[in-house]
Amino acid sequence: MNVISLGIKDLDKSLGGGFPYPCLASIEGDFGSGKTALTQQIVYSALKAGFRVCVITSETTAKEYLGMMKSIKIDPYPYYVSAKLDVFALHVEGGKWSQFLSSMFFKVTRNFLEMYKKRYDFIVIDSLSMLAADTPPHVFLTFITRMKNLVSIGKTIILTFHPNFLPENSSMKLKASSDVYLRISNAKVAGVQVKVLKIVKLWGTSGDRKESVSLEVNPHLGLRVLPLGGVKI
Repeated sequence: MNVISLGIKDLDKSLGGGFPYPCLASIEGDFGSGKTALTQQIVYSALKAGFRVCVITSETTAKEYLGMMKSIKIDPYPYYVSAKLDVFALHVEGGKWSQFLSSMFFKVTRNFLEMYKKRYDFIVIDSLSMLAADTPPHVFLTFITRMKNLVSIGKTIILTFHPNFLPENSSMKLKASSDVYLRISNAKVAGVQVKVLKIVKLWGTSGDRKESVSLEVNPHLGLRVLPLGGVKI
């Protein structure tokens, strides 16, 4: 594995030098915990390093996703207009999900990524929760296996999900299959809301690593690392 710098010195240091690739990475976090902001920082770093990135989002439109990146002081538009970054939004007409549609979207997503595997280096699915809520376990396990196959040919796959949205067996399989497993949650430091990133599993980096690091999403400074002392979760 290699690593890319995330452009935040203390965060790179906490990860043992940067974010590893190729890998299967899973990032778990509640709504509003900062997992999308963290993922977008990784996306931007991959783009700056010359990689081609595909983002599949089940929670926002493409316009909203790009706007969120811009709001944390990273500008995706030059990469988007030059086709180095593609953002695809999954929506259900009428807003009604079903087991059939969830399974179908998993298959469509899998087939799309395999068909265009030469086009992308980094792939993000944000998040799996909407897709996996009513998906049979065997369909989910097949999806994870196929994603691991893409990693074996040099791709980096980043999957985000919410706690307790996946069946226990599916969640355990995802975590066990992941080379990188990060968990992010809201916490308070001296009365100030921050994001606490726990580095549960991290293969592929060789430097000194931390078990956890506190982050702040600042509208003026973007994503930054804060001292961890005094955190109450």
